[in-house]
Amino acid sequence: MTTTSVRVAVLICVALFACGGARRPATSKPVETRIATTGDRIMALLPEGAQLIIEIDLARLRANPVVGKLVTDALTGPALPGFDFPLSPLVKAEALVLASYGIGTSNAATVTVLATSEAVPNSVPIGEGLVALGPEQWTAQLEARAAIVGTGQKIKVAASKELLALRDHAMPPGAPGAAVRLTARLSFDARVALARQTGLDAPPAQVSIWGDVVDDLAIIVDADAVDPGDKAKKPTKRLEAGVRTILAGLAGEPAIQALGLPSSLSGARIVAKGTWVRAIIAIGPAHLQRVVKRAADLLEARGKPPS
Repeated sequence: MTTTSVRVAVLICVALFACGGARRPATSKPVETRIATTGDRIMALLPEGAQLIIEIDLARLRANPVVGKLVTDALTGPALPGFDFPLSPLVKAEALVLASYGIGTSNAATVTVLATSEAVPNSVPIGEGLVALGPEQWTAQLEARAAIVGTGQKIKVAASKELLALRDHAMPPGAPGAAVRLTARLSFDARVALARQTGLDAPPAQVSIWGDVVDDLAIIVDADAVDPGDKAKKPTKRLEAGVRTILAGLAGEPAIQALGLPSSLSGARIVAKGTWVRAIIAIGPAHLQRVVKRAADLLEARGKPPS
């Protein structure tokens, strides 16, 4: 996946949340054992070394009584830049996971995993209800890991503890789930590519994003200011300024402006704790209703032939 495609994927996450509400971060004690999700199952099958993982719980979004139809309609259409398949397979899919490798290098590649009972052209089955799309060298690794799981042997196939810890970093204690998650562990080349794409002087090496949907919206973005190659005396303050710059840039995107979301992004609450910078984006129910109406109007206009 190119840096442009990564940007498109992130914008898709924002746009999907714009179509739904989200549960506010819980204040209860952490849940010791969470219910295993389809995303957890897919994470275990991903080959080692993923630098960017985007998870979208499509079933959770479609089940939302306010925005379920809107999300379904949004996924019924032509392919988007950066994706090798039309959106129609997503209409009935339970989950979508994108994993990118070698970002910023000539070996950059992205593998896509869908949890679906539907046939997907050019896909590779990797277990019950799961298919993969992407370069053969990567889908073959997914097949191999799935085959080990399918034998029932005691060989453990799982994501690394470090990756799972980063994935959970932005998830509030006691949260019942997530509609969208993004986990990034970026190499030097990946950060150089991200710097060119975003204008950041020193992009973070680790990023964790969580969001959930209910009747309002909340997205939490955690970024680590620690950079082994950076000797800046105040990396956290610089990253905080960088996060504000990115949010301001996203606020200027035509799609975000059309949905009426600029103020929600530019006005996000940003706090620093230790080496981590956290941004909290929230949209209240009344504002969300206006966003949903605008999104529905945009979808209706998309389906009309040009006059």
